[in-house]
Amino acid sequence: MAVYKRGNLWWYKFQFQGRAIRKPTKFTNRTAALRAEAKHKADLLDRRAGLSQKKIAPKFEEYVKVFLAWSKEHHRPKTTALHSTNCDTLKRFFKGHWLDEIDQAAVESYKSDRIKEDRRNADDGSKVTGATVNRSLTTLKLMFGRAEKCGFGVSNPVRGVAYLPESAGRIRVVSFKEELAYLPKTSQPLRDIAQTILDTGLRPEEVFRIRVENIDFAARTIFNPFGKTKAARRTVTMTDTVWTALKRRAKTANGSYVFPSEKHPDRPIASVRKGHNAAIRRAAIKPHFVLYDLRHTFATRAVAAGVDLPTLSAMLGHTSITMTMRYVHPAAEQKRLAAAKLETFRVNGLMVAASEEAAERERLEACEQAAEQERLAAAKLETFRINGLMEAASEQAVGTKMGTEARIN
Repeated sequence: MAVYKRGNLWWYKFQFQGRAIRKPTKFTNRTAALRAEAKHKADLLDRRAGLSQKKIAPKFEEYVKVFLAWSKEHHRPKTTALHSTNCDTLKRFFKGHWLDEIDQAAVESYKSDRIKEDRRNADDGSKVTGATVNRSLTTLKLMFGRAEKCGFGVSNPVRGVAYLPESAGRIRVVSFKEELAYLPKTSQPLRDIAQTILDTGLRPEEVFRIRVENIDFAARTIFNPFGKTKAARRTVTMTDTVWTALKRRAKTANGSYVFPSEKHPDRPIASVRKGHNAAIRRAAIKPHFVLYDLRHTFATRAVAAGVDLPTLSAMLGHTSITMTMRYVHPAAEQKRLAAAKLETFRVNGLMVAASEEAAERERLEACEQAAEQERLAAAKLETFRINGLMEAASEQAVGTKMGTEARIN
């Protein structure tokens, strides 16, 4: 047995079946630390002998295989794929550790280190989001919860760990100018997939899994039989462009899927991310958008075109209009148009106000001129009257003088 002091607390360290066991005892007394070490060793021996119901915890990467096999049996393929992706990330941090060695402090350390990493395949230098870290914490929590139920001697280290704050969601709507730049740079089958999403609002995975038998070319509709809700399992109408593209593909299809996997024609295509990212680079579009943003774009354009929300909700496969509102965002060009309308309204208002002000100024000037003319006329009349009176007075004075002289004579 070996105990040692670190700070104010005693720790113990020993080997068991080739594994180094190191734990803090939370005791400040050496004798108590020795008892804690002896109890831990006794517990491990009991588990190995089958005397305890708790099983010895495996290494993290070994249990990941067990967990993913269980997930494959109990979850949808998309959920299992998400857990698999998260486990690949978690293994970079916890590989080589025994399950019961991973504690809350280790999870907190993972959380702080992971949020500082750059996003994979990101050209803009952006960091991993809080939502991405939180999804991996959910996988880790589920994994340890499963280990507890299976009888391993572990406690869930994610329990009590605060999740990172998440933003309201990444919003990106493709403009018409970006669409014109993007589509010509895409290769097949990406071009037809992107056009179908833009014109129908289907999710990318729903387009990937379109089967020939689910297309009614006479009625010009596509039936989507997938989804967790009744609303998601819906029929959407094709535009002329989508009808032409899918008709061409249906004629040359070798299997059930309109967009089959290149290596496995009996399966749907799984991803077009590499082709999409290459098209974005060739089109020099910034900021970057993902394929799912074409669905956001469809919803935004539908609202701008006057489609009512209940109809749009049914087209998108939502169970409520509240869900639909999350997909309706004013695009940049709509904002510019609204700003232009406001500016035009303001300019027109200023022009009308300026015109009215000028007219009022002219009216006042005309009134002033008329008043001035009246003053001039009154002054002239007054002058004329005074002159007349002076002349009359002068004549009167002359007449008086002449009468006086006549009397004298």
